[in-house]
Amino acid sequence: MTHDLPKIAYESNIELDIEVMTFAETYNKLSKSSHDPFSSHRILFHLILIVTKNSYSHVVDFKSYTLVEGSSIFIAKNQIHHFTKELKNADGYCIVFNSAFVDKSHYLLSNLNLNRLFNYHIEAPVIHQKEMDNDNLISIANNLRNEYTFANDFRKSEILSNLLHVLLLKAERAKENQSVKDVNLQWLEKFTAFKDMLEMEYANTRNSRDYASKLFISYKFLNDIVKTLTGKTVKAFIDDFVTIEIKRYLVTTSLSVKEISYKTGFEEPANMVRFFRKKTTFTPLKFRELK
Repeated sequence: MTHDLPKIAYESNIELDIEVMTFAETYNKLSKSSHDPFSSHRILFHLILIVTKNSYSHVVDFKSYTLVEGSSIFIAKNQIHHFTKELKNADGYCIVFNSAFVDKSHYLLSNLNLNRLFNYHIEAPVIHQKEMDNDNLISIANNLRNEYTFANDFRKSEILSNLLHVLLLKAERAKENQSVKDVNLQWLEKFTAFKDMLEMEYANTRNSRDYASKLFISYKFLNDIVKTLTGKTVKAFIDDFVTIEIKRYLVTTSLSVKEISYKTGFEEPANMVRFFRKKTTFTPLKFRELK
C-alpha cells in the first residue's frame, strides 16, 4: 500500500482532448502504466467504457458492476475506480475526455446534465442495453472510433466533439427513463453544490444544518432535495459519504486508524471506530484485512 491514492491525469499521444481506444489497446496501455490500474486510483478526467462483446466487470468505489454486450459505464472526473483483468477477455471501447474538451464543447454540452450521467450519488453509473429499447451506444462508439483513427485530421476535434455529444445525448435519454421524474433543475444544481461542498468540508463538519446554512437554504429544503434525489436524508447521505472516505483511506493507504480518524474529522479514534462499525459491521482494521 502507498500513503497516497494515485491521481491519474489525462495523457494522449495526439493533440486531442478525447481518446477512443479498443479494450485491447486499453489493456496494453494499462499494462505499461506507472501505477497499478487494477488497484484503486482517482482519475482526473471523464471515462466511458462500452462493451461490444462478452462481459466485463469494473469496480467503482468498492462496488463491482458487470457489463455485458451493449452495456456502458460512466466514470466521472475525480472518481475512484479500478480496472479488472477481465478487460482482456472482452471487446469494447474506452472513451476518455478531459476538462479541456468539456470547456471547448460547452456550447454542445450546455443542454446536458453531466452531473446526472456522471454522478454515482444520484444515479447508478451503468446503462444496460435492455434499458435503451431499440437504441444503442455501440453504433455511435463505432463512429467515434472510425473518426479517431481516420487518416485525415481536418476538423477531427470538432467531428469527435459532435459524435461524443450524440453519444451523451443518447445516454441521457436512457437515464431520463430511469430517473426521478420532474426534478427541478435548480434542485439538481443545489444538490451538486452540496456534494461539492461536502467533499471539501466533511472533515470539518458532518452537521447537516451547517451545509444548509452555507448554501443559504433551510435545512428542510436541503433534506427534501437530497431525499428526493437519493432516497436518503441529509444525515444519512453525509454518513455514507464519510464511510466511503474512511474505506478509501483504509484500502489505499498505510495510514493508521488514528491518522485516518483525524483526516476524516473525528477528534477521537474510538469515535471513528464506533461510527465505522455501526455503518459496516466491521472494525476499520478488519475491513482493511478483508480488502
